[in-house]
Amino acid sequence: MVKAIRDTEKLLGKVSYDMSPKKQKSRQFSRSLYVAKDIKKGEKFSEENIRSVRPGYGMHPKHLKEILGKEARKDYEFGERFKSELF
Repeated sequence: MVKAIRDTEKLLGKVSYDMSPKKQKSRQFSRSLYVAKDIKKGEKFSEENIRSVRPGYGMHPKHLKEILGKEARKDYEFGERFKSELF
């Protein structure tokens, strides 16, 4: 029985959530969050002033829900990309 369990573990393999070098290279072609219109300091982030566009050199769109409703700490200009260190 133990042997069968060990064989099953081998078949399942190991789970890795790290980005492979191939995925890291293709990440630049995925989407990122960008400023869709100028945002003043203190204004709230909304779906009207943030867009998900390609190429993806900034913050991944999966973080959009975390950003929506928060106040801007600085002025953002149209076309500026969001970076994770800003939040």
